[in-house]
Amino acid sequence: MTTTPHPASGDDQREHDLAEAVRTDIQSVEEPARLLRVSAMARSLLEEAKGVHLEERARDRMHRIYEQAIQEIAHSVAPELRDELERLRPSRNGDGTPTEMEIRVMQGQLVGWLEGVFQGIQAGLQLQQAAARQQQLGLHSGRALPRPQGEGNYL
Repeated sequence: MTTTPHPASGDDQREHDLAEAVRTDIQSVEEPARLLRVSAMARSLLEEAKGVHLEERARDRMHRIYEQAIQEIAHSVAPELRDELERLRPSRNGDGTPTEMEIRVMQGQLVGWLEGVFQGIQAGLQLQQAAARQQQLGLHSGRALPRPQGEGNYL
């Protein structure tokens, strides 16, 4: 007589899927320190671009820094995130120096994308910690929980 394995419950499958998604998000950043440095630089440049009038040379320099930041990020993340960043890059009309508004849009988009990556990682880590706590509670479920102190029934 052969027995078939008992299918995983819906909760078990969701926990497995969630754990796999968390693992994928966390592993998608191959060099977190580099990514943090580039993110801080991009955020600072965005603030600079917002606060001052950028002449052509400054815009050209900002554009080169933006392109270098994209390359650094590409070396710091998994291919899936690299492809996503490339798809989301704003397209430019023309080959000349970008306008002030184009610089601000490019920098803002980059900072927003980086913040989204970091939020995904933070959420993944929080979910991982919650799952670990829940697993620990499950291991200790054989012990009776202490009764709360108090006199009598609540109602």
